[in-house]
Amino acid sequence: MTLRLRHMICPTIAFSLLVCVSCGSSPAEVVAIEVDNSLSVSISNSTALPRATTTTMTTATTTSTTTPATTSTTTTSTTTTTSIAPATQPPAPSDPVGLRIEPEHTGGYNRDLFADWYDADHNGCNTRKEVLIAESLDPVQIGSRCSMTGGRWFSIYDNTETTDSSSFDIDHMVPLSEAWGSGAWNWNTDQRKHYANDLDQSFFLIAVTAKSNRSKGDRDPAEWMPPNASYHCEYIRNWIKIKRAWDLSVDQAEHDYLAQKLASC
Repeated sequence: MTLRLRHMICPTIAFSLLVCVSCGSSPAEVVAIEVDNSLSVSISNSTALPRATTTTMTTATTTSTTTPATTSTTTTSTTTTTSIAPATQPPAPSDPVGLRIEPEHTGGYNRDLFADWYDADHNGCNTRKEVLIAESLDPVQIGSRCSMTGGRWFSIYDNTETTDSSSFDIDHMVPLSEAWGSGAWNWNTDQRKHYANDLDQSFFLIAVTAKSNRSKGDRDPAEWMPPNASYHCEYIRNWIKIKRAWDLSVDQAEHDYLAQKLASC
């Protein structure tokens, strides 16, 4: 077979040539092992790489040259290494906390990155007043511009009651700085605004004495718990619910403390 003719028909009968070779073709017809190259490429393309692994693939090209005196074979190997970064693993099914354990993100926090109280439903009352109205033990009279008269509030953190709403703070159960280090650093402006004013659940924001709120600061349960010990189980359960709702992580010390407290609740 001439070289010109063989090049014209090789692409369409490459598999047939391979069959002929296996059927005992003469050594001269084994010369064009482009069949091996096409098979190697086909195999590598059809092999799925698993996540979080490093896979090495080797493609070998074999060329046989026949001369009247000698036959020489040259093999060239090309190695390609592909690395895929491991994904964050979800918590174990048996983990009572059920939150990702990650080191806290440090740096970059600024209170101004989270919105202040605002009137989400345009009824004239901002988030702070919405919480006070909802949590008052007695009916509150609402005047113009959401002015309030009457009302009585109880701080669950330290078992303190008042009729003076100005002496109470509205606490973010999971403080803004804590949220920032647990994932909010990667949020957009609207997400942070919603988090800072989240009224979706009654325990996201609660009215407590200014003293207890400022004693807590931005600390997590491993660093601070309410003086009212009878509230501890509810406190950590609500803490976990909020972090789950907002897909926030916990650091190792925080996780271990939460798991320990849950075991005793």
